[in-house]
Amino acid sequence: MKLHIDISGQVQQKNLNSALGCKRDDGAEKSVFLKSKIKKDVLLKHKGQVTNLIEKIHCILIYYCVRDFLDGIDEIIICKDVDFRKLKNLLLLLMGDKLAGINIVQRKSNSEKSFAHNVALKTKRNKKHAQLNVTRRMIEDILIKI
Repeated sequence: MKLHIDISGQVQQKNLNSALGCKRDDGAEKSVFLKSKIKKDVLLKHKGQVTNLIEKIHCILIYYCVRDFLDGIDEIIICKDVDFRKLKNLLLLLMGDKLAGINIVQRKSNSEKSFAHNVALKTKRNKKHAQLNVTRRMIEDILIKI
């Protein structure tokens, strides 16, 4: 089974909220939400001190979205929103054993919407409630580890 991941409202866009959604082939969905104020605070506080900060925040959003959603998954497909190589390495560093046997790939086409696009977009537009609102403390606790 595949797990598709997409983000609406890029992390580097400080004035917009971000929502990251994931959807499995069986139709199960999950999303996390990050307010622009929290994003600005974290980016301003850690800019210049933490390398690859955008990729790390993106990775943290993925972690909170998929950590309890990996049962039966053999492939994770991530959209082209940040440097994929850095993101994949950070995910493997952060999640380690949970990703054993799971292939992580980048989505091939930019022309059609990803399978998880609507989940992220509806969450960002407040038409669907996120399962988790990510706080500054949640980000900073993991930012220290990776």
